[in-house]
Amino acid sequence: MRLLSLARLCKAVLFSAAFAAAAHAAPTPGQYENSLSVNQEVIGIVPQMLDWWWDNIRTEERFQRWAPGEHLDFRLLEPPAAPNNLTYSVGTTQRITTYLGGFPVTTTVTWRSPDLWPVDNADAHTLVAELEFDGLTDISRPGNGWLIHEYAYNEDLDGVVMETTVLLPDVVEAAYPGYTVALEQHIRNKMQNLPDFLPELFRQEFVVAELESRGSFRVSWQGLWKKTIVVDQEIKGLMPEMVDWWWDNIDTTARYKLWHPVAHTSFEWVVPPAYADRLAYSPGAVQKVDESLGRYDAQLLITWLDPMLVEDRVEYDHWLYASTDLAVLKNILPQTLIHEYQANAAGDGILMRSTFTIPSFFDLLMPGFSRQLGKHALQEMQFLQYFLPEMFEREYLEPNN
Repeated sequence: MRLLSLARLCKAVLFSAAFAAAAHAAPTPGQYENSLSVNQEVIGIVPQMLDWWWDNIRTEERFQRWAPGEHLDFRLLEPPAAPNNLTYSVGTTQRITTYLGGFPVTTTVTWRSPDLWPVDNADAHTLVAELEFDGLTDISRPGNGWLIHEYAYNEDLDGVVMETTVLLPDVVEAAYPGYTVALEQHIRNKMQNLPDFLPELFRQEFVVAELESRGSFRVSWQGLWKKTIVVDQEIKGLMPEMVDWWWDNIDTTARYKLWHPVAHTSFEWVVPPAYADRLAYSPGAVQKVDESLGRYDAQLLITWLDPMLVEDRVEYDHWLYASTDLAVLKNILPQTLIHEYQANAAGDGILMRSTFTIPSFFDLLMPGFSRQLGKHALQEMQFLQYFLPEMFEREYLEPNN
């Protein structure tokens, strides 16, 4: 991962121009002689967990759990406007007290626009926060500070690489000698604490409670030997053409994990798509994937099939038809899936219906499998809105304009 260096950012004119719109006049990094940069790798969390965490610290108990003994008090002054998403809410304000370098330090922290700290890595995630130190803001120029986290998947896709930049008014070190050194170690420690609790919190509160609430599914018998799982949902922020393009452009494990950061493990094309540059999938393309459905792990072979074979079975304008096989039982217990979708009435997203047909005895061998499959379909499709629009614009629209 290549993150912009502090030296390069100090020269960015965009920084000072954009910050002028903030509630407090924003200085450029070049005005700060007191700054630090902390680089680290955190194994066991993924970028999406951090994206969610910023708006969901929320309580003093969570704040203290993040850094026991150093995080003392937490109070939300301006709650996040949309905490159930993977983008933090600009304007969220919190008043916190930390114990660093032998001093309790109280700071008002406000989330600011990520556009104020430009990066040149399309895969990087950013948090930008303004810091105001109690009693110090009016006796220094600049009087405020800044905290910036930049992070992305690590090379092994089992954690994140993170660069944290902090810009501090000189008066902070004068008021709290040793604060800067203590802050550097504090940042390292608290980020390394996150894998102890954040993955399960993210899974329970976002993946399960939030994403599954955005649609519904039903399980029914189809004759004696088969079951059908039908999943209906609305996905904001997508156009049907984005999904048309996505099927042939999943391509890598890194992208596959974007689709479901918790449950997707690996991806490869066994037979690559013939026409990946089109807004239609390529029948005959075959992928091998590893994923988990609840407590069940599976390796699947998924084959794109001729869409005209199910033309009379779909209601929506766009659809994908595929067969799925357990890799160890290829062609012995084939299942089928149909994802059909079209623009919603408001024009700000899509309606999607997913229909899975599976052998009925799967639920005997793996109790609850059908329900887990329905939940998984809700979860993974809802993740698309958080990365696919930008990817589609960058890789399809821009090159074809």
